[in-house]
Amino acid sequence: MQKVVTLKGTKDGFQLLVDQAAAFQTVLDEMSKLIEPLKKEAAADKPLELTIKTGNKLFTDREKSETIALIEDKSNLKVKNIESEVVTIDRALKWHNEVSTKLQVSTVRSGQMIKVEGDLVLVGSVHPGGTVKATGSIFILGDLRGTAHAGAEGKEESVVVANFSYNAQVRIVDHVHVIEQADIVASGSASKVEVVYLDDLHILRVSPLSDIKNLRPELGYVTGGLING
Repeated sequence: MQKVVTLKGTKDGFQLLVDQAAAFQTVLDEMSKLIEPLKKEAAADKPLELTIKTGNKLFTDREKSETIALIEDKSNLKVKNIESEVVTIDRALKWHNEVSTKLQVSTVRSGQMIKVEGDLVLVGSVHPGGTVKATGSIFILGDLRGTAHAGAEGKEESVVVANFSYNAQVRIVDHVHVIEQADIVASGSASKVEVVYLDDLHILRVSPLSDIKNLRPELGYVTGGLING
């Protein structure tokens, strides 16, 4: 017969494995019997850390609170974490938003903003005073004359791809680069699509689009073949 709860020692403390098929009250009862003797094994001023693994059983917030209260009241254990192999709908949706590519067909005019989670592919131009913002990378199939802010929540590997115009502003995380005449002259063309990225020294660089596969190899998959270098 499978045990409802199993306690294992680790170098950092203990792990408590929970039978995912057991009712929650049964789990609490068995925990209570199992952990009380442990109080004698450690000094009162130095609690041992406990990680609880529930497998495919997902505890609610109330069940987590009850579990932590029971363990910490009846033993000298400190619950470090309650881990489950189940992903909640909210977490799954958040992950999907963060990694998915959003497609927008629009002209962003002065005073307008497009803001998305994940990567953004914009079919259209960004006028002066217009802004596009994404937590991932930004790919503009048109002119950037306004502001593009990629990696808005700290993703430093994000890039901005566009036909950059003089005085366009590019941001990656909190680093800012204003496209100068020298950038356009260096490219050899005022209508050449390029990539702006953050290098290892945290400096924003402008490079030909053909470099993107070497700079960010994973982006060829993220964009579904929209970018070819």
